[in-house]
Amino acid sequence: MTALLSCNEAQCRKAICDTVRLRLRQSDFEIVEDKFDSPVSKVLGYFGRGTSTTYQGMSAEDKRLNRYKPRLWLINGQQHGGRSIYLHIDVSLPKLLYGNNLQEVCDQDFKPLVLKLREVLLEMGIKVSHRVLANAPIVRYHSCKNVILPKGVATQYVVSNVAKINFGARSGTGHTDYLNGGHCARFHYNDYEIAVYDKIADIKQMQFSPKRSVDEESHRDFQNIDVEKLGNLQVLRLEIRLNNSKVLRRKLAKVGFLFEEGNTITFRDVFNSEIARKLNVHYWKQIYIAGRQIYFLQDSSESMLLNLGDAKLLKKLEFIGMAKVIDDCGAPYVKRLIGKNVTALKLFSLVKHYEPDNKTLMKIFAYIGKQLVANDAIVLPTETSTPQEHSEDSLIAQDSAQNVLENMKTENNIRN
Repeated sequence: MTALLSCNEAQCRKAICDTVRLRLRQSDFEIVEDKFDSPVSKVLGYFGRGTSTTYQGMSAEDKRLNRYKPRLWLINGQQHGGRSIYLHIDVSLPKLLYGNNLQEVCDQDFKPLVLKLREVLLEMGIKVSHRVLANAPIVRYHSCKNVILPKGVATQYVVSNVAKINFGARSGTGHTDYLNGGHCARFHYNDYEIAVYDKIADIKQMQFSPKRSVDEESHRDFQNIDVEKLGNLQVLRLEIRLNNSKVLRRKLAKVGFLFEEGNTITFRDVFNSEIARKLNVHYWKQIYIAGRQIYFLQDSSESMLLNLGDAKLLKKLEFIGMAKVIDDCGAPYVKRLIGKNVTALKLFSLVKHYEPDNKTLMKIFAYIGKQLVANDAIVLPTETSTPQEHSEDSLIAQDSAQNVLENMKTENNIRN
């Protein structure tokens, strides 16, 4: 596992979403064996107020044998004036098929995934047909993409700079977290979340302390992969976590996929690499544009003084001072600090329109955007593969950062 397969060897497979939550009605499945935490009969026979729930996930034996299983909730709750019994299935699709989510699933994987899910559910005591699973309603959807960075570009460097961006300006409910020693930047809203983090560091963190992993909450305790065999590979992960069916419908419409109100969005509908690609590109484009708040931080104070031209000396010094605070504390902190101060707001506007001399960070962000547009899936080689078989076509991670970044048309890669 010393190299990754190229696009040619992977037959140009395009990456799809990572985690989904399916919802099955009681008539869609049969419980052939009760393996839930609390008796199923107690949930099925519940007629009180509120909701009764029982859970089933990976057992200690499953973890010991590196046997991935989804998380299940059997729920008896009030709905539309009556009671409804249904099953929620949270499943990480790459982990189900490959045992890890560094490797990515593609359009061609739909049938084997559905058959595998049906098989695993039967092991968990749930009998359901593949047709029901394929057409099951989606109530949660995580669009994700792993991006291999060029040599010489550390994932930590990218994440730490993303965390400095003020990305929640249009939403009073948004806030940014910078987690786990700096390997995750997370923008959180009421019904969705954007996370940018170091995938390799997160796998290592999970192996050391699962509760601090950034990986989706329900699956953070499973990664059947030896990251040490990947060497010094730098992998940035982007996750768009849409946490209910309403926000999924709204965000899909924003990127051109319209589903009429009343029409259920199904597993088959969203198992589409073009949906994942457009969602990922849409949100990374916003990050790229918001990055103008921080691109200039790579310039020296001398460059800033010269580039500000005829501005008064005091204004130039204020600009350099604001640059220092943004670099140390991030643009969100500065935005909160200045509040509605008119002078400070004008200065912050000047920051966003400043044209930097050093465009290294801008080029790296554009490179990531270019990889998201291509959306080529990461495929891990088999144990029998040799480094020589993949040396000529290995991904851009094996190239020099200088060649990748210096030959890039920065402005067009992401905007187009």
